Amino acid sequence: MIMIKKIILLIFFTLNASISIAEFDFLSLDIPERQPIKSPITKYDPNMNSYPDPFSEDEIIFTIDQNNYIYYAKDLLTPGQKEMFKTYPETFKMHVYESRRSCAVPKEVTELTIQNATLIDQGEGIKGVVGSIPFPEPFEALHHVWNHILRYRGVEIFGASPFYIINPDGSITYGAGEAIAKNYWNPFTRNDKGLQGMLMTKVTHPPRLADASALVIESLNAFATPRRAWVYNPGTRRVRRAPDIAYDYKPSASQGLTTTDQFDGFNGAKDRYNWTSKGVQLRLMPYNAYKFHETPIEEILTPYHVNQDHLRYELVNVNVVQADLKKDKRHILPHRTMYFDLDSHNMIVEETFDDNDNIMAYREFPIINYYDQPMCLSIHSATYDFATRRYQLQNVRSIDIPKIQWRLEKPHNEKMFTPEGLKRFAR
Repeated sequence: MIMIKKIILLIFFTLNASISIAEFDFLSLDIPERQPIKSPITKYDPNMNSYPDPFSEDEIIFTIDQNNYIYYAKDLLTPGQKEMFKTYPETFKMHVYESRRSCAVPKEVTELTIQNATLIDQGEGIKGVVGSIPFPEPFEALHHVWNHILRYRGVEIFGASPFYIINPDGSITYGAGEAIAKNYWNPFTRNDKGLQGMLMTKVTHPPRLADASALVIESLNAFATPRRAWVYNPGTRRVRRAPDIAYDYKPSASQGLTTTDQFDGFNGAKDRYNWTSKGVQLRLMPYNAYKFHETPIEEILTPYHVNQDHLRYELVNVNVVQADLKKDKRHILPHRTMYFDLDSHNMIVEETFDDNDNIMAYREFPIINYYDQPMCLSIHSATYDFATRRYQLQNVRSIDIPKIQWRLEKPHNEKMFTPEGLKRFAR
């Protein structure tokens, strides 16, 4: 009899515990006022690859997993996040922390930001105060896209980063690349060329792709001056024009998982989609991902998805934008939903859907404030492909990797960003 009572009590408390967990009221949590981190914190050492966590004392408020995600699916989770719980019920989870609105930009950017820029040529071009946040009061879908594209992200840039493709069996394809870039939309560089910037990249690993390189010159008006691109082939030792490096072109290094216009969230011409603003929504986003940045790479690469124990999610106000392929245009991604951070303008999440509105992939861009700049950017892009159950980790920034140099003291020579300069860079 005593044993039966114990079993009944155990069932009662177990059920009540699960109910209390399921009914956790996220909407009661406050989204605080912005508290931008505008200078390095005390623990920061510029000679190390580390960005110490300003919020290391924060504790997990709540964990969402396969047992309770359904209670938050409607109000707080995106379709891609719900699909991750359905596809990987045993391993996918989201640790939720206090919201910390830490993002900042250099004061020079803020000082230049007075009013909205102007969209021209059906949104393909922009006119505004160079170096500002182009649309501080956004009200159109493309305002958010342009804010993301032209957010502050350095001036004279040099760096290298690895990329990984992880298969369901745990096997890993490893690659690495190196890049130099000039950004023109910033307060520190004269911009009279009508350009966004110039970028040269090369694959340094694996050996069969080593020195496969590209040069891209991007204008502020894709309608008037389309993207110019060249590639260097190490086999032929020749440079050729590459007009196809745009839209849904898939670089060989991505193994078919991402397209050219998905680099850095979204880039390039916008004319193949109809763009719709879905307004501001409250969602759980990967944010202030310092713990992940400080974790050795070997600990974060697990089958199916990254090690979720190291990611931090926060309640974030995001501008949601939907891109639907025009009937007379072609793109392998017919429908895309993008989630842009209200504070930093970074795309933090993207979801892609097929012609029947079935979800194809979920993408995350966890951000931190690189407070030595200051600026908020992602520490990687993670693309989860539901058809193959592979995922790609790209543009990885980590304590294991030398820091990107965002503002070199000596500017890059503009003459480097030519076909002949590409050949020299590749070698």
